[in-house]
Amino acid sequence: MNPVQATYLSSACLILLGLILSWTTGEVHSALIIIPLLVVAGVYSLSPQIMWWFWQRHPPDLPTDLAPLLQRFDLYRRLDLAGKREFRRRTFLLREATHVHGQAIEEIPPDIPIMVAASAATIGFHRREFLLEGFNTVVFYRHYFPSPVHDVLHCSEMHSDDGAIIWTLNVFLRSCIEPKKYLHLGLYEYARVLFYLDRGLASRMESLALDYPQVERLTGFSEAKLKEFIGLDPLDLPAITLVLFHTHREEMSALEPATLSGIEAELTAIYI
Repeated sequence: MNPVQATYLSSACLILLGLILSWTTGEVHSALIIIPLLVVAGVYSLSPQIMWWFWQRHPPDLPTDLAPLLQRFDLYRRLDLAGKREFRRRTFLLREATHVHGQAIEEIPPDIPIMVAASAATIGFHRREFLLEGFNTVVFYRHYFPSPVHDVLHCSEMHSDDGAIIWTLNVFLRSCIEPKKYLHLGLYEYARVLFYLDRGLASRMESLALDYPQVERLTGFSEAKLKEFIGLDPLDLPAITLVLFHTHREEMSALEPATLSGIEAELTAIYI
C-alpha cells in the first residue's frame, strides 16, 4: 500500500470512528472528523509529489504486458538480471515523470510512453541521476509537421527552450520496433538532450562522431536517406553515433572498434 492510500484508509477509519462516537454518545467529536478531512485534502493536493517520493524509494515493476516491449532495446537485452531490474525501474520512473500527449490524437497507446521512457533510460543509463532535467514533455503528431524553428516538414525535433520533444507517432514507433531499418528516433532525440545538458560530453563526442560514409558503411543509411527520413538538414552526427552505439553495436565493433571503445570509455568515465 502506498502512502496516499494508507492516508486515505486511516483517515476514513478516524472519520468513521468520529461518526460512531458522535452517534452513540450524543456528543459531536469534531476533531475525529474535521482533522482527517483536512489531512485527506492536503494529501490529495500533494499526491503527485508524495507518489513520486514513494516511487523513487520503492519503484514498482512494469506491468507484465508492457515489460516485453523493453526487449526491443539492445541495452536491456544485454544486461544481467540486476541490470534489467534497474532498467525497468528507471523506465517506470521516466514514464511517470514525462507528460506524453498527442496533437490531434485522441489517445496515445500505452506502449508509446514505455518506448519513450525506455529510450531515455537507455541514453541516460550511465548516469546515477538518470532523469534528463527539464525535458519532461513529449508531443506526438499524426503526420510530418513544420514548427516555428523549422518551417519544413519533419518527423523529429528537440525544443530546448520548452524542454519538449516532438515526433511523428507512426515514424517514431517504426524506428523503435525496427532500429536496423530506421534510425531510432527515441534514442536520437534523447542523445541530443543529453548533449544539450552535458556540454562537456557533447564536446568530447564531437571527436568520436562518425561521418556519413562511416554511418552508411555500418547501417546502409545514406546521408540523403537519413535527411529525407527525418526531414531536416543538417543532422546531429554525434547523436547519430551514440544511437548506433546502442543499435548497431556488433557492426560498430567490427568496423569502427576505436569509436566503440571511445564511447564506452566516455560513458564509464562520467558514471555519476
